[in-house]
Amino acid sequence: MKALEKMPGHTRLYRRGAVYYHRAAVPVDIRDTYGKREETFSLGTKDHSDAVRLIRVHAIEVDRRFEDHRRQLQRQAQREQSPPLTDLTRDQIARAKSVYLHHLLDEDEEVRLNGFEEFEKEPEGLSAQEDRQFAARPTFEEHEELIGNMEQVDRRNLARGKLDKFHRDEAEDLLSWEGIELRLDPASPSWPRLVRAVQEASVEAAQAIAQRNRGERVTSVKVV
Repeated sequence: MKALEKMPGHTRLYRRGAVYYHRAAVPVDIRDTYGKREETFSLGTKDHSDAVRLIRVHAIEVDRRFEDHRRQLQRQAQREQSPPLTDLTRDQIARAKSVYLHHLLDEDEEVRLNGFEEFEKEPEGLSAQEDRQFAARPTFEEHEELIGNMEQVDRRNLARGKLDKFHRDEAEDLLSWEGIELRLDPASPSWPRLVRAVQEASVEAAQAIAQRNRGERVTSVKVV
């Protein structure tokens, strides 16, 4: 694998082979909690002037991610100082579900805005395998298959009342999101209802994404 080469035009602009990249170290104050040490990704272009234009946009976006993470840490610290709830209301669970569904549909929309990979011929400068690895974008068929497989598993778990670990973890994380920010007692009887609501949101999202895959217009849901 070729190393990234620093390029003129911007402090975060790099190149590997013929393809330009964004590369930035995660700030020291959030590095331990951010999950990775760098924000490095392909700009999807081999043209230097185009790369300089794109890097300015992506640098701002990455800086916003860093700042969002700092705010999340602050909210988490504040939330942990408050006493945990013993139960959630129906409205709180309904809101958590709608926020999660909105998130899943927005996430899918971002995938589509970034475009799906197509490898009909080998790209210049990099092999098809290298280009695919660094672009980190799925093909339409891969995306469709993944969503379909996940929907089958989620429906099976819903039908059997199985509260799987993935959605339990998602529910725990969801409570910390901006706009929810609730601390729930680990022994609360609300956990099964919350996890099941997250499972339902996953199935509803899969149905909406399947409509998008057929070329139908599906907007993100309104958060209640």
